[in-house]
Amino acid sequence: MAKEKQILRLNFNAFDNDWMQQYAHGHLGENVSPADWKKNLMYFLLDWLSDSETITAQTSGSTGDPKKIELEKTYMEASARMTLDFFGLNDGDTALLCLPINYIASKMMVVRGVVGKLDLFCIPPSLNPVSYWTPQIDFAAMTPAQLSQLLKTEEGTEFLKTIKILLLGGSIIPDALEEKTRNLSTEIWHSYAMTETKSHIALRKVNGPGRSQYFTTLPGVQIKKDEEQCLNITAPHLGVFELKTNDLVQITDEGFQILGRKDNIINSGGVKLFPETIEKKLSPFIEDAFFMGSVPDEQLGEKLVLFIESDDETRRSQLEEIIHRELTGFDIPKEIIFKAAFLRTESGKIIRK
Repeated sequence: MAKEKQILRLNFNAFDNDWMQQYAHGHLGENVSPADWKKNLMYFLLDWLSDSETITAQTSGSTGDPKKIELEKTYMEASARMTLDFFGLNDGDTALLCLPINYIASKMMVVRGVVGKLDLFCIPPSLNPVSYWTPQIDFAAMTPAQLSQLLKTEEGTEFLKTIKILLLGGSIIPDALEEKTRNLSTEIWHSYAMTETKSHIALRKVNGPGRSQYFTTLPGVQIKKDEEQCLNITAPHLGVFELKTNDLVQITDEGFQILGRKDNIINSGGVKLFPETIEKKLSPFIEDAFFMGSVPDEQLGEKLVLFIESDDETRRSQLEEIIHRELTGFDIPKEIIFKAAFLRTESGKIIRK
């Protein structure tokens, strides 16, 4: 069966927006089905070109209920220019959009296309965003989950080779996945971003020369730790002043590292455990999706548990062997819980709670 051609091309280098502006009346598309990705994309573009000074965006909902916030277009444009300058993107360069338009990462890809006059190729957002019709791509943005899925197949890996620069965001990158990128010709960067900061304020190189475990802030961005050891961000050109995050951070001369989210900390018998740090130790040895969480416990208050996305409970002994080989002390989970499927946000992030 022939593959259906699902692609939308927006060439902003030769873009005449006058005809669209006359149809832009406030915030449109609220009742459009998420499956209608082209309609959602065009409604956002109409919103961007309207006379409104703000755009409505929503947080991902991976650690709590999604919430809508208003973002000023002038600050979104400043963020777009910052990214274009950093990666050296110019008029007519090609970019790929394969993320749901609901979230800031996708919205900012469109804004970069408009501001930078890029040739933006748009394909349906999916966990496996392979395209058979796009040309060589200068710049693309994906989630680590999408990259992981692409690397599982030959066609996905070949598609990645058509991308010059790939920006990853939305979650941590497991060590095992990062290791798989070492020999890719694609230049891969990991972003630290929030909806409130209008996309990323810091980047780190994942593979190739200059690869690092530390994020480096972009020009004009200042960071510090607050009294709870969480990251605090100031970026006047983005309209960000003393923004408190829930990300526990370590700051050094090389940059900063995220230790985990404050709201994910597990207090087990008075010992504070950082799930993301423990997960990083196990990720090279467990292929299935998993995360460290907790369940109530009469003695400890809450006990550490490994949740794994699998219904094959015969693997329990194998997992226990890995756990006791790679972890020590309080980092060892008290229980393994198998789940046939995790709940995920539309962008693919696991909903832990």
